[in-house]
Amino acid sequence: MRAIRYILTVLTAALLLSGCRSSSTARRQKIEQEDNELLVQTLLEAPKVSEMTASLSLNLQGTKVSGQLRMRRGRSIQISASMLGLVEVARIEFLPDMVVIMDRMHNLYSVCHYAEIPYRNELGLDFETVQALLWNRIFCPGSRNEADASARLQVRKSDEKGVMLIEEPGYGYLFRTNGKDRLDGLSKSGNGFRFNLEYTDFTAIAGDWKYPLGLNIDVKTSSANVGASIKMSSVQTDKKTWPDRTQVSRRMKQVSLEDLLDNLNL
Repeated sequence: MRAIRYILTVLTAALLLSGCRSSSTARRQKIEQEDNELLVQTLLEAPKVSEMTASLSLNLQGTKVSGQLRMRRGRSIQISASMLGLVEVARIEFLPDMVVIMDRMHNLYSVCHYAEIPYRNELGLDFETVQALLWNRIFCPGSRNEADASARLQVRKSDEKGVMLIEEPGYGYLFRTNGKDRLDGLSKSGNGFRFNLEYTDFTAIAGDWKYPLGLNIDVKTSSANVGASIKMSSVQTDKKTWPDRTQVSRRMKQVSLEDLLDNLNL
């Protein structure tokens, strides 16, 4: 009888312990899931500011130019390049439904859709994607809204340095985050194509909201390697009066995107 009582006691204790461990594991998994969902939601949400301007220093394959960046969330992104910091020589404007590129040196311009942009198919480029890249947000090309994007994005793993990775399954983007509230970089590769973007020099520009003043971009294909770096300064977040779309001068001639890029040696 004592042996039977002993066995029952051991079995009961084992079952209780197993139940406690299972409950503890379930709680940890629930907490991890909630933390992952919060991370994705935080990096999907629009930043605290809706408008930003900054001076730029661009280095494209060893060619250095200065310029300016203007952004209004949901409306316009303008990047201009200047000669000696005085005369604007080129401008690209990303609008929700089109892209406008201007070559002011030769009085040429092109208006195109996102489907015509180089590497569009590889990167899933549209206005929302370009906007997210420049506002330091994660994204999910083709998603209907933030809830849809959040459901698709997956927190994959964390390495020993505390880097949390978020995977976008559609185009294969892999976002590198600090696990809290910052996107440190992203990459995409496959079929002889690789794209990598690194954000650096995070600086508080609006209260405690930090924005990366440095971007390093690297694109590798089977036929070319392109590298570029951008440094920003004089960042302002107060609202200005610049137009969403620049008025094209009558002196400028409209040409195809391919002809304009060839003329700019891009």
